[in-house]
Amino acid sequence: MKPELEVLSLEQQRKSINYFEVDLPSFKPYWHYHPELELTLITKGNGTRFVGNSIQAYQEGDLVLIGENLPHHWVSAEDSAEQGAMVLQFPSSLFDTFKEGEGLRHFFKQAEGGLHFPRPQQKVLDLFDQLKEASPLGRVGGLMAILDILKDDGHQQSISMVTHPAHKLLEKQQSKISKTITYILEHINEPLTVAQMAAFTHMVPQSFCRWFRKGVGMSFITFLNSTRVENACHELINSDRSIAEIAFDNGFESIGHFNRTFRKVKDKTPSDHRSGHHQGPPSF
Repeated sequence: MKPELEVLSLEQQRKSINYFEVDLPSFKPYWHYHPELELTLITKGNGTRFVGNSIQAYQEGDLVLIGENLPHHWVSAEDSAEQGAMVLQFPSSLFDTFKEGEGLRHFFKQAEGGLHFPRPQQKVLDLFDQLKEASPLGRVGGLMAILDILKDDGHQQSISMVTHPAHKLLEKQQSKISKTITYILEHINEPLTVAQMAAFTHMVPQSFCRWFRKGVGMSFITFLNSTRVENACHELINSDRSIAEIAFDNGFESIGHFNRTFRKVKDKTPSDHRSGHHQGPPSF
């Protein structure tokens, strides 16, 4: 998928880094990339995180480092309350001017496909909290302190298997693929076929499949099913609705198809996923 280029213009704003807080009723699809790295901490809410060719759930406390030009966005769950995040965006060149920054080069290389920190230290969370009242220079110092801790984090996990050189893609395709992704996610619970999406993008089915796979690193069907499974995971642990109801409401045509797809994506059954989160037994 060819995402939209987001221009931060840090130099024009006379900034070394970009810091902001997000507080919204929901996170809407915005598949984009930028040459700056991005460190994002989710402060409230939950949903699905899309990074490169990775589709995973997120919740409060989710901390990720997005690599340069790596497409990404967060989409909140339908029944989720308000969404919040703290975001730091910065160029890797920020650390080129002093020798102490050389240790971060390998860390940033690791982050090309994104890094997830499932158990961030309390000190990191405290440093994020201090950013709220910090001066611009203080935020630069805070970023450096956070990165110094994260680069030695022993629990970090790679996110995407595809790094996506998005900056090399044709700009004329950016708005088209952004529109396509938005359409898919807005209709994720409805029947969606290759033929339907080919018509939507004014392509023949074979061309659409090649176009989609080339950009996202997975087929349209894999993207569709993986997204639906993540949505179903949220419902399985946050509601007492039957597995069959959840399957049908997430676009699966049969409970058998849902169970097979779920096991393929999660390597376990929907029942195992629900029971593993200490929920009561599912009803059918």
